[in-house]
Amino acid sequence: MRYKKRAQQALFLILITAACFTVQDAPLAESADTFIPPEYVSYCEEIGDDYGICPELLEAIMESESSGNRWAENGNCKGLMQINMKYHQSRMKILGVSDIYDARGNILLAADYLAELFREYGDLGTVLMLYNGSSDALDRGIRTEYTEYATKIIKRSEQLERLHRK
Repeated sequence: MRYKKRAQQALFLILITAACFTVQDAPLAESADTFIPPEYVSYCEEIGDDYGICPELLEAIMESESSGNRWAENGNCKGLMQINMKYHQSRMKILGVSDIYDARGNILLAADYLAELFREYGDLGTVLMLYNGSSDALDRGIRTEYTEYATKIIKRSEQLERLHRK
């Protein structure tokens, strides 16, 4: 069982890393590294490694969702990664996250949800649209007509990947 989980994690890492480099738009101008606090970046690295998700993807989502503000709220969506409390209560219990505003716990919830979406749909753009709650995500994903949100996250993740490889 342990080997199967590691093999799945390795596959997710390959798929996600490859997906981070699939957008073939014009080259992006190099921009500043993330403004997210180093503590949160290290959580993204640790949790991303555990789930086979590139940490830059988690950082890009965090930048967009909360600008790194762990107290951010938008309706039922809370914390760094804007976890929707309505839909993720059972995930919180399973993962042992009792405080939605705990930075590490919030990132853990997001990574677990993203990994679930990747297992089911595989396509980075579709996963991001579903994460963001786009009602037509599956149809758009089939046509690779990603929302502005998904495209922005993919591009920012690519920027961060390039900056971190230097």
